[in-house]
Amino acid sequence: MKGSMIVGVIGVAVAVQAYQPAQVPLMTPWGEKITVENAWREYPRPNLVRAQWTNLNGLWQYAVTKKADECPTEWQGEILVPFALESALSGVGRLLEPTEQLWYRRTFSASMKAGERLILNFGGVDFRTQVFINGVEATDVPHESGNLPFSVDITDFVKEGENELILSVWDPSNTGFQSVGKQVLNPHGCMYTRMSGIWQTAWLETVPAAYVRGYTVVTDIDKGTVAVKVIPGGELMGAAADVAVMKDGKEISVGVVKAWGEAVTLPVPNAQLWSPETPNLYDLRITLRSPAGTDEVKGYFGMRKIERRRDEKGVWRFFLNNKKVFLQGTLDQGWWPDGLLTPPSDDAMAYDIKYLKEVGFNCMRKHIKIEPLRYYYLCDKLGIMLWQDMPSGGGDKENRYALYRDELKQMIDLLQTFPSIVMWVPYNEGWGQPGKSKTNQTQTWVKQYDPTRLVNGPSGWTDHGVGDTRDMHNYPGPGMFPLMEDRISVLGEFGGIGYIIADHAWSQKGWGYVSDTTVEASWGRYENLMKRLAKFARYGLGGSIYTQTTDVENERNGLLTYDRKVAKYDTQKLRAAHEQVYRAAEHTFVPEYHEILPTSQKEPHEWKYTTEKPADDWAQPAFDDSKWKSGPAGFGNENIKRDHKTSIVRTSWETNSIWLRRTFEFKGEIPVEVSWRIFYDEDPKIYLNGQLIDTFDGYNARYEDRDANMDAFRKAVKPGKNVLAVEVINKTGGAYIDLGINGVSEKK
Repeated sequence: MKGSMIVGVIGVAVAVQAYQPAQVPLMTPWGEKITVENAWREYPRPNLVRAQWTNLNGLWQYAVTKKADECPTEWQGEILVPFALESALSGVGRLLEPTEQLWYRRTFSASMKAGERLILNFGGVDFRTQVFINGVEATDVPHESGNLPFSVDITDFVKEGENELILSVWDPSNTGFQSVGKQVLNPHGCMYTRMSGIWQTAWLETVPAAYVRGYTVVTDIDKGTVAVKVIPGGELMGAAADVAVMKDGKEISVGVVKAWGEAVTLPVPNAQLWSPETPNLYDLRITLRSPAGTDEVKGYFGMRKIERRRDEKGVWRFFLNNKKVFLQGTLDQGWWPDGLLTPPSDDAMAYDIKYLKEVGFNCMRKHIKIEPLRYYYLCDKLGIMLWQDMPSGGGDKENRYALYRDELKQMIDLLQTFPSIVMWVPYNEGWGQPGKSKTNQTQTWVKQYDPTRLVNGPSGWTDHGVGDTRDMHNYPGPGMFPLMEDRISVLGEFGGIGYIIADHAWSQKGWGYVSDTTVEASWGRYENLMKRLAKFARYGLGGSIYTQTTDVENERNGLLTYDRKVAKYDTQKLRAAHEQVYRAAEHTFVPEYHEILPTSQKEPHEWKYTTEKPADDWAQPAFDDSKWKSGPAGFGNENIKRDHKTSIVRTSWETNSIWLRRTFEFKGEIPVEVSWRIFYDEDPKIYLNGQLIDTFDGYNARYEDRDANMDAFRKAVKPGKNVLAVEVINKTGGAYIDLGINGVSEKK
């Protein structure tokens, strides 16, 4: 919906002046087209729409002073709202320090009718905000949250005609206690450029003395009903409300609110369900009438049910609308080179969502960020499921617990109506996570407060047994926790394949969890990841999140470049790779694991080895290795300790090549699947009883499971004594090798 003037009530006059984005290494196609006239003109709250509103986005005056200074009398320039001070699209691109204060100024005109209230809304301002109208503070207390919207009733502060609006903003970034997500004063690794000030749409609305502040929806697809609870505001004496469900402009059902705080349950006959394949939405009309006037708002909802349920083999899985579903998506940071946490436009947000769907994902994990509300509307409309993270914060984990819980509740309240959100993620990797008691209290409370969604166990790292899922982070992976009696096993982060597109990089420095220098090698690595992921999906893994949608600043592990101008891999190949995962998840194979040959990861095991090139028959069982040396794995050089800290060097290997042999006994039936448990650097060739079974290019960075060539393994293995032989080279840097053999059979 386009922003419009409230004719005869509120008018805004802004002088359009020369505007230029600040200089940054990259711009998106949408950022390149931003002007003062077109910057975020859509109505910002699509789930609670009023016909009359005034968009305050555009050029404001700004100034930066020392913290706690008085309001400036001179202004340093103009800033394009709603883009943060530090962003290119603000036109400023200046960093705000914790010792500084940011000030905004603009004017607006007002002509109020008797009984009306004038509400000033901000989608997001980072962090502590005070609002002054005509020199008088209109905020009872400063608003404190960089992630959550807020509104101020400014009726008693405005006058007929022109009014002055001033904002004072202070932002300590990651030196404070608030939830900052990935913003830091000094960007590094997976932490990014901070931002301050207004970063979402600002707007004005007039409402009657009694009005609709919000609503909640709870759908029941089995009964075919929706329960709507209207949340009123203002003077409610003599007020009443009704709710209508609509589809394609036609009323389906209407109900009357009998008491504030009680839901109105309405029938939705022959309900069209919401899913990524069929993102059907119904419209809502809420009308609140009072002696002061009528407030009518429009919203929407989707008929959907998300739950955990046992599948045909008794394994806990996700079920959407009573059907088993594998949730496959990406880690989505929501960062932009030109807007930072503010997307350049609606079209920019839609591009990311459409791309993920096009390459075959059905979900994403919205990572440590609360998006503008229009983003969630696009997810609902286009059809993609979300795991929604709570932005993490710094400071003392125990002392900031109350602030964290307050912001968590506000986030859930804010996003409750959006059907695309299917799971809350209260904690990520221990970032701001308190001890066991408070963690479990939070997990339990979220489930009780919003039973319409699932709750992820702490995503990665410290899990205390509470939540609908247990979430592994495994780079590059993939991997999974063993099947559990009470929770779904999910893979909340994996992959992270780094590949740089030189002309589309934030800087010449960058990293991925593993990296390649050619697109062919990078794609081969990705394809192998998906093949292994399909195996875990068949074993009962419930969902997976690949890192990540786009490159972000110095991270090079996106499927798209940071500027969104280049997709690194072929769309059809990606879709085919993801389809095999969905197919594998359709029928569960409950695995039973067997350790055929242990590695030296936990306990040392002896190998025969030589660093001098042996005879050609060195891998054959009959080869005489009595003159070779003996030593425990792992074998490595001094550099490996620097490159990969998880390596355990028990036997020194400082040459360019090494050859190893080890005998083992094999008994029983050949497993359905066999994998190598291997840590290598680099290019290992693996032989069994003289037969070449597998080769791996490059190196990995830790112990991981690699599928064995089963046809070759079956032909080579024999009952009784077997000989495993390995050749490894070292081209440069670290050198390391250790491996074992694991088998998988179907559990009876």
